Amino acid sequence: MRFLLDAEQREFARSLDGLLASSDTPAAVRSWAAGDHAPGRALWARLSEAGVFALAVPERHDGLGPLPLDLAVAFTELGRHAVPGPLVETVAAAALLDRLGDPDAAAAHLPGIASGKTVATLCLTALGPYALDADAADTVLVVDGDVLRAGAAPGPVQPSADPARRLSRPSSGGTVLARGPAVASAA
Repeated sequence: MRFLLDAEQREFARSLDGLLASSDTPAAVRSWAAGDHAPGRALWARLSEAGVFALAVPERHDGLGPLPLDLAVAFTELGRHAVPGPLVETVAAAALLDRLGDPDAAAAHLPGIASGKTVATLCLTALGPYALDADAADTVLVVDGDVLRAGAAPGPVQPSADPARRLSRPSSGGTVLARGPAVASAA
């Protein structure tokens, strides 16, 4: 197994570092924490142009991946620059939708995630009742036991130890995308 990045991956990291260094992420984080998502969404668009979200989506759904090592390179830079938004949740939602094997659910959500047009968040009720940054998400996915729902409306934003991570309790509504043991094992 090889643990060193190749030249292309190092260049990808450098390009993301340059993009993020010129993007004033501290201002985007402050705006995000205040409920103004416009600067964060503008940064999201720049990241999608760089292909960050496509790395999590299979090619058959307009993505480039899944490419876990390249995602790790990207998320190292995203973390270093403290980029706001449900980045991890969007990638986790893409992985969940891909692993379920439901072609309709995947086709409905994965191309938007790959292009960066869809910001997704994920609530795993076994871990807690909240979805992070649901107030800014286009898609809220909820895994409740062996049921996966989409479109659950977020409730009011709750206080959080990190104001840039806005917590909302999704409603119990939404469209059931999948049901059964495959949901629980994929989550």
